[in-house]
Amino acid sequence: MTTTHAGISFVVPCHNAGDYLIEAVESVVEQSLRRPYEVVIVDDGSDDDTTLKAIDTCAEMPGVRVLRLAQRQGHHVARNAGVAAARMEYVMQVDADDRLATEPPLLKHGSYPDRAAQILDSEPDTAFVHTMSWMFGAFEGFTISSYPCHEDLVVRKHHVPTSIVCRRADALACGLYDPKVLKWGDWAFAVNLLASRFRRGAGNDIRCIVGPFYEYRVHSRVERVSDAEVSELDMTRLVVEKNLDFFQDRLDRNDGAAEIALDVLEQKPTRLDDLLYMANFDLHQAQIVAEQREFTLSSPYETLGIP
Repeated sequence: MTTTHAGISFVVPCHNAGDYLIEAVESVVEQSLRRPYEVVIVDDGSDDDTTLKAIDTCAEMPGVRVLRLAQRQGHHVARNAGVAAARMEYVMQVDADDRLATEPPLLKHGSYPDRAAQILDSEPDTAFVHTMSWMFGAFEGFTISSYPCHEDLVVRKHHVPTSIVCRRADALACGLYDPKVLKWGDWAFAVNLLASRFRRGAGNDIRCIVGPFYEYRVHSRVERVSDAEVSELDMTRLVVEKNLDFFQDRLDRNDGAAEIALDVLEQKPTRLDDLLYMANFDLHQAQIVAEQREFTLSSPYETLGIP
């Protein structure tokens, strides 16, 4: 398929998320994008009337088209189908129950997708661009990983958000999302992307546009991949096995996937690590997050009266 240079494809996988889908798609259409764009809704076997009607409503919006899977195949298969069907040079995932920020003050310097695509236009060594996420719904506030990411952090199991913008060609070259990775799929995709570029000798810079430009809905009504009960070590090992050469090089290791996976998981940032990374980036933001989450630092020595 021929892609359109400088355009952006927004892939919106949807399974029975009709209560939120229209809001998600409208948040893209209302971005006042300067570049050509399309919204590819991938209907992953939805079977409730609310969702089917919502999909039909969205299909009438400008730049929106619908790709229907005959039966439910899972979130990652739907994402892959959307990227494969995309017609633009750059791609971004938007979950059907999330949305892009549309507040005018936040967009005064341009939309996040436009600015991300501009970076990728001008910086061939940049692998992908990310922004920070703001939670809304049952909880309001920044996600705990709201600070700039880089390759070294990804290798050590740093969270990678859904909302990265990357080149479609890179996404296809890395094999897209792995359906076998049942959880932490965004991190796994980022690793695939970086490892593929590493093998080609391309740069792996990661750029951040602060925002927050992506809004993550917190609720319990819709089943999410992040809710699944899955062994994180097993999923990490799958990712390391697939990209063993990349992890061995970046971690300066010669041992096998099982050993490296365990080490990678042990290096995953704790909540306190995340807060300290955030404080190093924006102290005021970190203070707000600490207050929102009611962070405390307990110590086994508190009974001795040591402050």
